[in-house]
This record gives sequence, C-alpha cells and structure tokens, in this order.
Amino acid sequence: MARIILFILLLLFTIGYYFYSPSYMDTSSIGLLLSIAALAIIVFFTKKEKEINLKKQYLKHSTLVIFGFVVVHFQYHIDFLLGYINNFYPYIWVQNDIVVKALAVSVSGLLCFLIGYLWYKKKKSFQNSKQENNKVISIKLLSYLAAVLLAAYFYYANPLYLMGFYGAEDIGAEAAYIILVFKTVVFAVLIQTARNFKIKEIKFTNFLSYAKSNSLLINILIGVYLTSVLISGDRGPIIFFGIAYFGNYLFVSNKKLNIYKTVGILVLGAAFITILGKVRSLDRNLSFSERFSTSLQMDSRFETKSILPQTQELATSIRALHHTVNHIPNQHDYLYGRFQLQQALSIIPFGNSFVQLIFEDNSYKYRSSAHFITWIILGDNPYMGHGSSVTSDFYFDFGLLGVLVGMFIFGYVMRYAEVAMYSQQLPSLFTHAFFIVFLSSAIYISRSTFLIEMKAVVWTFFILFINQKFINKQ
Repeated sequence: MARIILFILLLLFTIGYYFYSPSYMDTSSIGLLLSIAALAIIVFFTKKEKEINLKKQYLKHSTLVIFGFVVVHFQYHIDFLLGYINNFYPYIWVQNDIVVKALAVSVSGLLCFLIGYLWYKKKKSFQNSKQENNKVISIKLLSYLAAVLLAAYFYYANPLYLMGFYGAEDIGAEAAYIILVFKTVVFAVLIQTARNFKIKEIKFTNFLSYAKSNSLLINILIGVYLTSVLISGDRGPIIFFGIAYFGNYLFVSNKKLNIYKTVGILVLGAAFITILGKVRSLDRNLSFSERFSTSLQMDSRFETKSILPQTQELATSIRALHHTVNHIPNQHDYLYGRFQLQQALSIIPFGNSFVQLIFEDNSYKYRSSAHFITWIILGDNPYMGHGSSVTSDFYFDFGLLGVLVGMFIFGYVMRYAEVAMYSQQLPSLFTHAFFIVFLSSAIYISRSTFLIEMKAVVWTFFILFINQKFINKQ
C-alpha cells in the first residue's frame, strides 16, 4: 500500500506538469520527469514478490511491458539530456512546445500502469474446474488447417512484399486476413500442446527438448513462415511467435529466468532486430544474404547517436504521441471512445462493418489511431503508414483521462496474466490464450494499442473451444 500511495503522489505532481508545462524543451523539467519515472521503476522492481511462483522470475509480462514502454516513451529524452540529440529535430519532437507536456502524459501513464499492477489481488485459484478442459486434446486437424492457411497465404500475398519490399508494398487484403487466422491457429496449437504436456506431467530439461516434443508439422510451418517474414523485412512476427513458443515452455516447465538471463535475451533480441532493420533499409534488389552480410558491417543507420542504438528504431515511436498531443484537442476534438469501440468491434469477424452504421464520417483517418497519425503527417493521400502507441491510442479518445484509466486497466490485467501463467495450475482456455497472446506482444504493445491484442485472444480462445467441443468431442 505504501508504494501505491507514493505512486499516487508522484502521479498528482506529474499531472501538474501536464497542465502547467513550459512551452519549450526545458532541460530541468525533462530531467525531473525522467527522474520520477526512474524512481517509480526502481521502487516497483525492489518490491517483495508475494507470489511464490513469481519470485526470481524476471521474464514476465510486466518486465517486458515496462522495457518496451521505457524505450518508446523515454529513450529519446534521455538522449537529449546526454547531448546525443538537440531540440532542432522535428522528426521526433514535432513541436518543441508540447514535448514536456507529452512527457508528462508518458510518465503519468507509466505510474498508472504500476498502480493498476499493484492494485490487483489474487482472489481465487486458477485451477480449471471444468473436467473437459483437463483432458488431452488432439491438435492434428488444427495443424492441417494451419498448413492450408499458410499455403493460401503464399498464394494470395503480394510477391514483391515477400521478396523484401515490406513497408513499400502492401501484403494484400486477402493475405493479411489469412495470416491473422494462421497466427491464431498456430497459437491455439502451441497452447493446446502445452496443456497436453501439463496434463501428462511431462518434464523437460531444456527448451530444445520441449521444441522437439512439439508437433513436427507445426515447427516446420512456423519455420517456413518466419523465414518468409525475415526475407520480406518484417520483424514483428519473429518476436510474437518466438515469445509465444518460449512462454508456453516456461508455463509447462516452471523454469525461472534470473535477471541476467532476461537482460541477455532482451539485448540479443534487440541486436537481432536492429540487424533486420538495417537489412530492410538496404537496396531491395540485392538478395537477402547480400543485404544481411552488408548490414553486419554497417554503423547505425540513424543520423543521431543513442544511449541504446539497438532499440533506436523502436524509440522513434514517441513521435506518435508528440503528433497526438500537438493535434488533440487544439486542432481536432477528442474521439470520445471511437477508436476503442472500433477495436472492440474488430474482435467480431467483419465487425468493422458496423462502424459504417454508427459513424457518418468513415474516411481514412478514422480507421484507427495509426491511420489518424498517418493523416496528420501525410494528409489525405499517404504513400506509407505511420504507427501509433498505446498512450496515443488512449489520448485520442479521452485525453489525459483516457491515458490514466487505460494504463491502470492495462497494469491490472498484466498482473492477472503473469500470476495465472506461473500459478503451476491448468487455467481456463480463455485465461491461457490471454496470457500467451499478451506475453508475445508485451514489448511491442507500447508502439501499438491495447485492445487490438484482444482480437487475437478471443480468436485463439474460439479455435481452442471449437477444437475441444466439436472437433474432438468425446
């Protein structure tokens, strides 16, 4: 409770900066707000863990979310204080007079995430009471379905996209929808396989033995798809599938990763993603192997130095919040829940068609917060897309209040997810889908949105449910 009170006091102070921020990039204000964020994180991570299964377990939802949040929302401000970047950099800062105000939004969001996390109290056991959920369920038909979906994806996908023109060429509407279903089917297979191992009480000495025990077909399909992703220039799916696979291993084995192993994984992962970013920036007429070998000899492709070059591209997502705070509500009114509603409707297949009936203006900019930011930057005829951020998405709808409430809920459910994952019990199908999907996206969600991941959760649960109740009805 003492930590919650401290965080609330820090939050009140930070909110004051939001309403009375200097209209220039004041070094002392930026330093003070970053110090508040640093203090909160230190206090948070030095708390005594009460859940025995989470003690000395550092690879969990909160760790990954906070890592991603700090990179996206604070890295460039730290670079500014260190002198690596000046205030004459509109690509990142957008307008100097909103930088401190936007930083106050970020710090407030972080504090509310921590408060929400600490607010969660475990009320009951996660042991599933339904007997049918505690039986070994076959994954054969789901594996075959995944193979068909992957074949359909390669048939419909834009060939140029697959050849390395990610970001310059669109994947194609059919391929985008097919690969989303493929992801949820594969996630369902990985989850059901892990549950089967848990029910059989199979023990694994290491990750390699776990991977060998998984379906050979699914391993091949994941390998083929991720290879195509690598060549295309995309990187997100490599992180999502990799963490989902490893997360299910931790769920089954109850292995604990100490802070050194966790930091090592994050650093190696960041370095690998940086290399892929360099590969994507090179001449796409070169072969993938040529671009990859060239990237190993390249310096940073950014104009400015950074405290952590490996995550510099992820850190550029802060410009989404800067554009949002600069534009809302001065040049456009709040959206009052429109983007959250649209994301909720997207959970239902073809649910976005209801948006046409609810809202009169359904132009490009109102499709999502990412589309709105793209519209702010490039106007009505964009030649490329710009991403969003979790804080931007909440801010668009309700301003600072939206960020405070949204991040509180985010922190609360992340605590629920990690407690359920490491409870050493077999959770419900929905809970299992929830903690694996959000673990897989925990780093990237800071440059994405919160509710969009619920689509993957619900669809994965639905596939697990159909497989259990109808395909393998006993």
